[in-house]
Amino acid sequence: MKLLLKSVKIFIYSLLLVSACALTVFAHNPIDHGQDKQDKHQNSLAQQAHLAVRKNVTDLTPAEKTAFVKAIKTLKTIIPAGSKLSIYDQFVAIHLGATRLIHNHKGHSDSSVQELAHENAAFFPWHREYIRRFEQALQAVDPTVTLPYWDWTDAKALNVIFNDDFLGSNGQGVTIKIPNQGNFTGGPVKSGAFSAANGWVMNPALNIDTDTGTSLGTSLVRFLRLPPASDYPLPKKDIERVLRLNDYSLFRAALEGFISVDEQGKVTPGGFIHNYIHGLVGGVQIDASTRPIKFKSLGTMSNIPSSPYDPVFWLHHANADRLWAEWQDNGHQGSDFYPPDGHSQPYGHNLKDLMWPWDGGMSTPKATGLGDLLSLLPKFNSQDLVRPIDVLNHRKLGYTY
Repeated sequence: MKLLLKSVKIFIYSLLLVSACALTVFAHNPIDHGQDKQDKHQNSLAQQAHLAVRKNVTDLTPAEKTAFVKAIKTLKTIIPAGSKLSIYDQFVAIHLGATRLIHNHKGHSDSSVQELAHENAAFFPWHREYIRRFEQALQAVDPTVTLPYWDWTDAKALNVIFNDDFLGSNGQGVTIKIPNQGNFTGGPVKSGAFSAANGWVMNPALNIDTDTGTSLGTSLVRFLRLPPASDYPLPKKDIERVLRLNDYSLFRAALEGFISVDEQGKVTPGGFIHNYIHGLVGGVQIDASTRPIKFKSLGTMSNIPSSPYDPVFWLHHANADRLWAEWQDNGHQGSDFYPPDGHSQPYGHNLKDLMWPWDGGMSTPKATGLGDLLSLLPKFNSQDLVRPIDVLNHRKLGYTY
């Protein structure tokens, strides 16, 4: 009888957990999306006391590391009613879909494919909303969990993160010879909580190369510090220089990493900061003989559309969000420091544009080359509407650093 009662309790808990996670992630976000004023009391001690605090990953206790990993792996096993995917996989599907959008509404229905999550102004607001919802899903599993951030200038962080007691080590089994530099090893992650042997199996329909439409398999793959993305930590002066930029468009492009801006204001295109770290973990190969130069991603983190399959993604983007929050707090708060509405940005990136998937069905991912993605995406509440202007204040979303 005791065994039966225990089984019933576990079953009920599982149902509650699925419901809580689904409601947290995919129901209407309880933010006042119509409000465009700074809350004069947002920094009050009373409010601060209720904010979730995101910690530097190097400051996590062993118990906090264990709780974070356990919550992630729990989301990987929970499949909501009516879905083919776990909650974790649904988050991957959303990120993938945001890289190939088609607008269905009047004025934006030319069937062209566009990026919403990257390469333009909504890079920061879209990811802020996205990782906050993931954090809330983790908290539905364990209320004590928050997203840690990876300070890219912290030399200790690499060994803390890529360790079998946390997010697992480098991949193994593949050797790449780089002329004049030597042999470098990577491949599928074979040990730790995020190895295939320990249950971290990726959906091949979501883990795809969007350029070729081919699947990249079911294993998490890493090529840590494979040249040319081998230098670590990032110099603090590089981050400080980006934080001194006053124009949002320059700041966004520089921190996302499509440009570098030197002390004299000279702009150089390339792969820096955020983009560089994706390559540092996943590994990239460069063919400099072509014009434009071709980049080939080798691992999960460097295949940007499905990069959330590597759990380090959440730490990486928590740090990008932290630096945006720091820039905002340093005299760039509010909508005056974001591109205004107009046609200077693709739809979804302007201040008051709705961002997919929180746009009431106005946009859908382009199905071509994405296999069964459309059938795998979660269903969104038509009243779940989020614009860049709604997420400019991270404290109103319930967290701080």
